[in-house]
Amino acid sequence: MLDIHITEFYNDVARILLLLYRTFPRQISVYVEDISGLDTPDEYGLHSQRHLACFHTLNWLQAEQLIRFDDVERQTAFNQCVLTLAGFRWLASFDTQEGGAKFVEELEYGIKDGNSILVEQLIKSLLNAQAKSQVK
Repeated sequence: MLDIHITEFYNDVARILLLLYRTFPRQISVYVEDISGLDTPDEYGLHSQRHLACFHTLNWLQAEQLIRFDDVERQTAFNQCVLTLAGFRWLASFDTQEGGAKFVEELEYGIKDGNSILVEQLIKSLLNAQAKSQVK
């Protein structure tokens, strides 16, 4: 079975981390629609499942202490968002095994090229490295 929500999760993580890496150390507002695409709330004003998944990805990244933010604006934006020092060091120092290319450059290429498989592989390796460093 194809788990499209997991593929979307990896892509959201990649887009969020790259956005914050490019603007580090400035604190910025991260708009969920800028990451997940245009939201189409229902007749009651409730956000789409896609929008909510991206929203919760941002919350998850904070819970994992990779990003921080001051407040949330009605499930649409995270204000004063920035990578934590741990998140910045993690991204800046992580190199892929293939050819020594910088991780951030490969991730950027995967997103621009629309290569979800590459993005997923890179984010998986990043998360695995993070998990191993927490065990030590």
